[in-house]
Amino acid sequence: MSKCLYCGNNPVPHFLTWLNVSSVVILTPFHRWLTTTRLGGFFNWLADGVLCGLFLLCKLVGLISWYNNREACTIARAAVLWEEAEARGVTMQGAMFLKRPIDFYRVKLKGKWIFFNGLPRPEGIDTSAQLWMDDKAVVKDMLAAADLPVARGGSFADFGVMAQVFRSLEKPVIVKPRLGSRGRHTTTYIYKEAQLAEAFKIAKQLCHWVVMEEHLVGSVYRGTMIEGKLRGVLGGDPPRIIGDGVHSIVELVDLKNASKPDGVEDIKISSVTLDFLSRNNYNLQTVLPVGKTIDLTEKIGVSYGGSSYEITEDTHPDIGIILEKAARVIGDPLLGFDFIIPDVTRAPQGQKWGIIECNGIPFINLHHFPLLGKPNNVAKYVWDMVV
Repeated sequence: MSKCLYCGNNPVPHFLTWLNVSSVVILTPFHRWLTTTRLGGFFNWLADGVLCGLFLLCKLVGLISWYNNREACTIARAAVLWEEAEARGVTMQGAMFLKRPIDFYRVKLKGKWIFFNGLPRPEGIDTSAQLWMDDKAVVKDMLAAADLPVARGGSFADFGVMAQVFRSLEKPVIVKPRLGSRGRHTTTYIYKEAQLAEAFKIAKQLCHWVVMEEHLVGSVYRGTMIEGKLRGVLGGDPPRIIGDGVHSIVELVDLKNASKPDGVEDIKISSVTLDFLSRNNYNLQTVLPVGKTIDLTEKIGVSYGGSSYEITEDTHPDIGIILEKAARVIGDPLLGFDFIIPDVTRAPQGQKWGIIECNGIPFINLHHFPLLGKPNNVAKYVWDMVV
């Protein structure tokens, strides 16, 4: 797969992704309606039956096999789940397609095999929210209707309509594909319509619909919800530099790369970096005032030269209460909320903050291996829910 600067370190095939996620958006209203009818249960049963049949057929012809060694698991999220299963004496196996591991597993509980993709959920529960909870626009509307904090904005397929709304929003704004993760094709710090037009084109490469919303200031946090309870909060920051009144931005980047902690990748300067800086009226030769802190990219985490830190114990309890209400609105026992807030340790009341998206298969492994802070074994709560 070719490198894409807008995808970052996690490139995806653009056309296939566009086709897939755009189809999901089109079908979301039907999926949500179907879950309210008696037909919903029948179609879920039918879909499960078809998938099981295909799986068995692939296994019979030798396309799919099972492996027992956790070390062969290539998905970090599944690896921490597997480690906790072993600690409990639970047998877990991973599936291989054409001798390559895929994100599909089975565990033996109470004498029978339970199959799951990504993360397990209890048997017999309504899992229909997984069909639409990754849709940022749907989640935003649902949370807003429940008087929960979200950034102002909306979903758009037409630039003219989006530009008209843009004029009414507080600047800067952010533009991103309506479905997607890991900050792919996301543009932040948009102040002008010309910047908006470019961001619109970038986001449209991955989805026909894009989301525009006011830019919230603060670190990005992942709140992992299990059985409606907040079980982990992980903070993530993009690569940042602090001015000293002497060195230019490019020199500060070199200094930071030379002193970065183990496990953090180098900050890489690209044309996307230059565009990001220019939107904030900087360039590589800018000398920042003493104490002035700036971000260098939209991308979050250690793989971009940023940071991650487990902060569950220091998160203000009122944030947990609000996120637990949001989990009830979505109606699934296992999900991750991304939210932005200036200070996660303070009461949210009085701060401008909001939930920006929901993830149906959260990366629980991030809580286990933060760059900073106390590791948090979130996998145990998953098994507590399932077993």
